[in-house]
Amino acid sequence: MDEKMTFCEDCRKDVTYSVEYVLMKGTLKGEQYSYNGKKATCAECGAEVYAAKIEDANLKALYDVYREKNGI
Repeated sequence: MDEKMTFCEDCRKDVTYSVEYVLMKGTLKGEQYSYNGKKATCAECGAEVYAAKIEDANLKALYDVYREKNGI
C-alpha cells in the first residue's frame, strides 16, 4: 500500500494528502522560469503541506525547464 502521508503543521499530526497540479515559478541563476508542478494539500484541513517526493519532483521539473531553455 502506497498511502501518501506527511506531517501537517496546522493539524500537528501525520495526515494523508492530496496532490494537485499547478503552474509554479522558480528562480535559477537570477532568471525566473515557469513550470508545471505539484502541490500537496492536507486531506483534513486543506493547508499546503511538505512532502519530500513532491518537492523533489518540482525541483526536477524546474531544472528540466532550465535545461531546455538554455540548450543543455
